[in-house]
Amino acid sequence: MKVHLSVCKVTDIDFESLLQKGKSVFLFDFDNTISFWKSSEIPKDIVQLFELLKSRGAMIFIVSNGSSRKLNYEIPAIWRAMKPLTWKVKLKLRNFLREKDKVVVVGDQLFTDVLFGNLLGAYTIKVEPLDLKREFLSTKILRFFERLVFGRVRKNSEKEH
Repeated sequence: MKVHLSVCKVTDIDFESLLQKGKSVFLFDFDNTISFWKSSEIPKDIVQLFELLKSRGAMIFIVSNGSSRKLNYEIPAIWRAMKPLTWKVKLKLRNFLREKDKVVVVGDQLFTDVLFGNLLGAYTIKVEPLDLKREFLSTKILRFFERLVFGRVRKNSEKEH
């Protein structure tokens, strides 16, 4: 499993650098990556980030295993995406995923988001989860295994904290 970049939170990512490197399609996990679990609210700083990326010609999508919800910001979303499986996202976003070197996946979980990004052939960015107290039991179990694996994975990634 390959994590290309690890940061504390989404706003710590140097998106300007990614854009300069030709990255133009950004797939963001939702729960515990850009907002709290089960929330429908995208924080102002993330909305500003999305606006900046869109103004630079980037395509932005939410790709979440969470249930569908109405957000406070208009953004294309794929809910119940079944990550790390890629078929549903590939089917819905096939026109945007043709050039894998332009795709970035941002998420808080190794075994769903990062593995999903790896299977897509995308550049992967792992962020720390916003809140470890509120999440599914299965996610808590996966996080235990993430801590075991991430020490090894981290050695292969660029680290920014």
